[in-house]
Amino acid sequence: MVKQASGVVMAAPNAARNERVTRRVRVYCALLDAIRTGSLRPGTRLPSSRQLAAEWGFARGAVDEAFAQLQQEGLIERRVGDGSYVAEAAAGLLPAADSAARRVRPLSRSAEQVLERFSVYLGKPKQLELPHVLLAEQALYPRAPLTKAFPLEVWRRLIARAHSEAYRDHLTYGPAAGLPRLREAIARHLSLTRGMLVSPQQVLVVNSPVHGIELISRVLLEPGDKVWLEDPGHASMAALFQVLRAQVVGVPIDADGLDVAAGKLLAPDAAAVYFHPVTQFPLAVRTSTQRCTELMHWAEQSGAWIIEGNFNDEINHGGNLPVSLQSMDVSDRVMMMGTFEGIMYPALRVAYVVVPERLTQVFVAMRGLLGDHTNTALQLALTWFIDEGHLNIHLRCLRERVRERRDALRESAAKHLPPWARLGPLDGGTHACIHLPRELADREITRQLRTVGVIALAVSSSCIDPRHANALAIGYGAFEPAAIELAVAKIGEVLRRAAIAQRYQAAGENR
Repeated sequence: MVKQASGVVMAAPNAARNERVTRRVRVYCALLDAIRTGSLRPGTRLPSSRQLAAEWGFARGAVDEAFAQLQQEGLIERRVGDGSYVAEAAAGLLPAADSAARRVRPLSRSAEQVLERFSVYLGKPKQLELPHVLLAEQALYPRAPLTKAFPLEVWRRLIARAHSEAYRDHLTYGPAAGLPRLREAIARHLSLTRGMLVSPQQVLVVNSPVHGIELISRVLLEPGDKVWLEDPGHASMAALFQVLRAQVVGVPIDADGLDVAAGKLLAPDAAAVYFHPVTQFPLAVRTSTQRCTELMHWAEQSGAWIIEGNFNDEINHGGNLPVSLQSMDVSDRVMMMGTFEGIMYPALRVAYVVVPERLTQVFVAMRGLLGDHTNTALQLALTWFIDEGHLNIHLRCLRERVRERRDALRESAAKHLPPWARLGPLDGGTHACIHLPRELADREITRQLRTVGVIALAVSSSCIDPRHANALAIGYGAFEPAAIELAVAKIGEVLRRAAIAQRYQAAGENR
């Protein structure tokens, strides 16, 4: 047990509720209630009687008497020269859970859907609280961050500058929409990397992509509105939109990206579309310019909003990036949701939303209501990171490193994978898919891969309709070429063994 330097800080008992009770009893009851409820756990150091008496405005004798009674009952230990502690025996006072004695309102239907959806591939919902386990850099986990490439020394200097005396005034609350200089820097970054014509006023700084989606939904969607989502896609997004009371419609992805024709058949009256036209996860398929044009035409006819995801789009291997939908927008209906977390580091927690100019005031107002500002020191450091050219240097190094590993994956797949296991597109980002024949279920293959030390994502677990995909999503950006080849060789071995076992099983069933 770690020794505490001083006792816990406790609020004084409510005098109005105990005006007829002596102060000794009030001290005793306050400490006893805190022990019973678990607020004071066994081993917790209490304030000294002198300290507690001074803080609560009581006579020290009243506090000493209450301590003595609790000690006599075995609930606290008073150690000479050390202080008073809650005794281990006090653990017996904690009440057992008695759900039958209490009336508890049920979870909302959307919360139940979240638990149902995540339990499919996480086993237990509580594992969502263990990101370091889920994001461990074990080959070839598709969401492994590229943190080893990040110029941490540069970033430390910028963070230190942001906390210097010259920026003391930034310790207060920042603007709801973000620091003006950062909004300008993001607008320039998008202009250079995506060819977007966007003013700084259209850029809102938010805390995360989830925060951005929540902001957009609060402003533009009504409960029950239908939203097209990529199928397969980010599983968390389907759950998030459900929590926000939207009806999720999974629109399949084919070789040309989002299948707009299928979306129009499934939900022609959808209020919004959220998709990633450049770096789609998990299939890594780009939506063609023709499909983007078709989507824009349908949205203009139906009045739907379009939310364009921009995650890792700066990591590009296939020549020029497709133009952004925002650049094609003539009717102010396209938003862009983006983040620097993928190309910098996940714990950054700074993202951005680009909105049509006519909607900036309402978005800023809602942004202020949902959370008035993003950490100003981080905003300052990120501004300098972009403006002083550090981001450009980092991006060039990152692209070169990831491209080398992309090539290693392609060569390893040609060497080790069976011909019927097809490697998907490798035009951008840091992940790819290995498509499997239907008779080899991707979830079973991922289970077998874990036994040989390879982590892959079963793409069917990211589907709203599991029939839309049967593939393994793998990552390559965070792993050295040698580790990639070793992992791909293991995948090839597992796939061949699974195919043989499946043929034997099929032959036995046909006898």
